[in-house]
Amino acid sequence: MTAIATIFFLTLLTGLVWVAVVFGIAVGLGRLRSRSGVARSSVSVLIAVRNEEDNIGLCLEALARQDYPADLREIVVIDDNSTDRTAEIVSGFTGAIPGLRLIQAGKPPEGIAPKKHAIVTGLEATTGEVILTTDGDCVPPAGWITGMSSLFEPDVDAVVGYSPLKGRGFVGALSSFDSLVNGVISAGTIGLGAPSSAVGRNFGYRRSAWRDVGGYGRGAAGASGDDDLLLQRISATGGKVRFAVDPDTFVPARAKESFAEWWRMKRRHFSAGKRYRPGLVLIGILLYLFNPVLLVITGMAAAGYLDRVVVAAIWGAKISIDGMTLSRGASLFSVKDWVMPWLFAELVSPLLLTVLLPASMVGRIRWKGRTLKR
Repeated sequence: MTAIATIFFLTLLTGLVWVAVVFGIAVGLGRLRSRSGVARSSVSVLIAVRNEEDNIGLCLEALARQDYPADLREIVVIDDNSTDRTAEIVSGFTGAIPGLRLIQAGKPPEGIAPKKHAIVTGLEATTGEVILTTDGDCVPPAGWITGMSSLFEPDVDAVVGYSPLKGRGFVGALSSFDSLVNGVISAGTIGLGAPSSAVGRNFGYRRSAWRDVGGYGRGAAGASGDDDLLLQRISATGGKVRFAVDPDTFVPARAKESFAEWWRMKRRHFSAGKRYRPGLVLIGILLYLFNPVLLVITGMAAAGYLDRVVVAAIWGAKISIDGMTLSRGASLFSVKDWVMPWLFAELVSPLLLTVLLPASMVGRIRWKGRTLKR
């Protein structure tokens, strides 16, 4: 097989996988439905924080406005060895918010990443039937606990929510669009019955489901994956998962302020991919390969080795299926300013992903003053 024939085969294979997966996500988005239950469960809200003195006050003020019955909820902030005033600020709220407690995570034992250790510490200190997690830089709307917990019908083990990132300038726009894409992927795969991802900023699961799957298992050591990997463990054991599509469950969070911070965040998130289930890893590899293949065939077309009309048609097919699916997701999440970021992303994402994904699989992860194992 010649080099050109090999490239064409890889283009065909990875391109078909890309189209099938993205179209499948669009189908999954169409299967999602709004809440149908009545929220009556006892709920434990866990917020693992480290050095969030600039954000935690707004988060706690938002949680103080929750409309869920105070006797059915508890809010626990787990301080992950902060070196700033985070603990002091939280302590100032403990008398004003019913059910609010501050606990210290302490030093994580060998074999478990700091944030996962903090969440486990919070789990062990609480009693709620339903666990909801968010982050210290999030501002949950007043109906968040009610909306998320209402989806826990008797057969539901986990609920994933949408968490848009908000910020200024180029990095803010990048983060906002990135969070839309992540939400679309998460919601679509859950709608298909094949959950792949979640965000710890807006995630819920039954305490019984946590126990049944043995918590984080071998994924406990990784710097990331306290959301994706747990979701996949719950799904793999037959647990039913739902996605929250009601706007009062959407939890906005603060975007990173620089491209370097965004890059480190993406490396940390992508690093969990190597611990995904084998089937998801295989699909992920094929989806990834489509990006460098696109770059190669574009260069070959520019040099006259491939028909430019054929290559343009491949780009056109990708852009069309991506746009159709993102349009459906943007409508679901009431996102209006997505078209220009999407067109820009179509041009730069093949190169960005070609570099970013391998970079996430090597070296160590830097996060909030720590260097962590991936």
